[in-house]
Amino acid sequence: KDQQGTFSASAATEDCNKSKSSSADPDYCRRILVRDAKGSIREIILPKGLDLDRPKRTRTSFTAEQLYRLEMEFQRCQYVVGRERTELARQ
Repeated sequence: KDQQGTFSASAATEDCNKSKSSSADPDYCRRILVRDAKGSIREIILPKGLDLDRPKRTRTSFTAEQLYRLEMEFQRCQYVVGRERTELARQ
């Protein structure tokens, strides 16, 4: 846990690595095997909070007109939120 009372990925990974010597991992750790660029297989310990099995969201496709409008809004204000964002999406 960090000072604000939330879990950070790095802190949880640190805790998982500390328990590497024990036979059972804490319930918030997950071990995965990955193959690096040289073909070697390595074990990585990650916090279970990282949902690696969740499928990626498909990328939204925009028309040229929509991109132009989004770029104009971005130049006007880089952070569009609330009612303005809803209205822009509706249009």
